[in-house]
Amino acid sequence: MPDLSQFFPIILIGGMVVFMVLSGRKRKAQAAEMATKVLPGAKIMLTSGIYGEIVSITDDRVILKSAGSTTLEVAKGAVARVVENAPEKKSAAAKTAAKKPAAKKPAVKK
Repeated sequence: MPDLSQFFPIILIGGMVVFMVLSGRKRKAQAAEMATKVLPGAKIMLTSGIYGEIVSITDDRVILKSAGSTTLEVAKGAVARVVENAPEKKSAAAKTAAKKPAAKKPAVKK
């Protein structure tokens, strides 16, 4: 009968591989979520600590306005986090959906 101490290194390495795969997926999901928030008008912070508002976005660069009329052109990868999302345009469908009354609960029978 084999001793469990022989399988311990294999179990340990397998656990580390699973942990690395799961953390990689989490990181990719966070990056994809942030990419949807990086829109013109959003206030962001760069990895260097500079804050600014996005003016426009090209393929791999972001032009942002910082400290009055100063504009900077930086790589998209330099965006560390979105401080404040861009204001969303409200559509007619969103306005009508908000005006609908809440559904009533059915009466309790005694």
